[in-house]
Amino acid sequence: MSWRKERAEEIVSNKLRTTLLRLLMDNNLEEEIRMYHNDKNKHVSVQQSNLEAEISFLKKKVQAIETDIKSGKGKPFHQEMLDEMNQELRVKMAEYEALAQGNTTVDVSEEYIASVKYDIRTFISLLDDEVANRQMLHQLAGKYISKLLIQRETKKMYLTRHFMYDDTVLFEKTIVIEW
Repeated sequence: MSWRKERAEEIVSNKLRTTLLRLLMDNNLEEEIRMYHNDKNKHVSVQQSNLEAEISFLKKKVQAIETDIKSGKGKPFHQEMLDEMNQELRVKMAEYEALAQGNTTVDVSEEYIASVKYDIRTFISLLDDEVANRQMLHQLAGKYISKLLIQRETKKMYLTRHFMYDDTVLFEKTIVIEW
């Protein structure tokens, strides 16, 4: 099949309509945003979990050494070990706090979600119009489509959709369309 601009627009329009309709169902839009955010921050959660384990381990060791020192079983080098462990504990706790502050949860207002859903419905109705309002269609497309790559050799299109809130990417997903 030869590549034509009209055919490419038709294929993209049909795929967009389908994926956007899915986002309107139930709470799919909110769920997609939540899943995207969780995936994006997965490494931070793993780091936090590892630090929690290290902090817990260090606290137990510090407590054991302090108990030994108080009961008179402490050796001369125990105080030095205790100081080193307390220093390491402070460093690990500071790392944990820094991660916790950087790992903010996404809090999207209901008004924003309602606005996006309204835009999606408008966009779909524009796609369905016999005589499309090209200017409005392009304006809405530019708001929610960040990239379209067409590879003629492989007969694939890569369409990247995204939702922005202020300067934050709430959701970004690339769909592959074959023709």
